[in-house]
Parts: sequence; structure tokens; C-alpha cells
Amino acid sequence: MPASRPDNPEVNVSVPEARVSRSVIMRVLYATIGFAFLGLGIAGTFIPGLPGFINLLAALWFFSLSSERMHTWMLENKYFGQSLRDYKSGLGIPRRIKIVAVTAITVAVTLSVTLAISNVFARVGLIALGLYGIWFVLTRPTSEVEVVRRAEAMRAATSDA
Repeated sequence: MPASRPDNPEVNVSVPEARVSRSVIMRVLYATIGFAFLGLGIAGTFIPGLPGFINLLAALWFFSLSSERMHTWMLENKYFGQSLRDYKSGLGIPRRIKIVAVTAITVAVTLSVTLAISNVFARVGLIALGLYGIWFVLTRPTSEVEVVRRAEAMRAATSDA
């Protein structure tokens, strides 16, 4: 699905097509799991501490194995399609999603450790998981930065020719 970004037509993105399973049983299983992750992803946009984007990515992957229609619907969705396309094409995670994710992880871990968990080992484990989540989000490319880099590279390549 090569296409240009609406906010920057100079940057072309390419997203791998769906590889739908031939087995009907596996397609049904993958679609069921995909819908579960889709529900978690949508809920995660409203419930602090529940990751939204990673669940949407998982749903996209399961739909790529079960339903080309759902895979395409997710990539073209007006609310999260652009973020999924950017991530799948290597552009990374938008800065605003990174800020929301790190904030949600920090708040959820802090509240859990201070108010809900009394076991020291559980606290340390939760803090470690939270730090891993923050590290993971921050080490992915930031899509705005990556878009600018690719646009500059394309401009340099066309001006050299």
C-alpha cells in the first residue's frame, strides 16, 4: 500500500500487505484474537494504564492473517490508521502518543505501587515493568522526526540527479 502522507506528500510510506491464512479455522481464530486486541486497543485510549497502541498493533497483525478487509479498515481508520501506517512503514510512533504512553505508564505504576501493592517484590517487579515500557516507547523512532529525515533525504536525492 504505497501512499504519500497527507501532512507531507513528499514522504512515501509502504505498509506490508495482509498475508491471510488459507485455513478457515485459523482465520476464525486469528480474527477472534484480532477483535479482542482491537477492543483492548480502543479501551486503552480511554483507560489510563491500559496500553492502546500496542494492542492496536497486535490487532492489525492478527487481522493481516485473517481478514484483508479488517486489515485494510484498520490501516484506513480515521482515528488510528495513520499511526499504524507510520509504525508499520518504519516511521515510528507519533510524539503525542509517546507522551501519553509515558505519562500513563508513570501514573499507573506510581498509583499501583503507592496505593494498591504492599508486597515489596511485587512493587519492584511492577516498577521494572514500567521502566521497560517507558524504555521501549522512548527507543522507538518518533514519526515526526523520521518524516522530516526522509523528506530531506528525498529532496537531496532529487537535487543531485
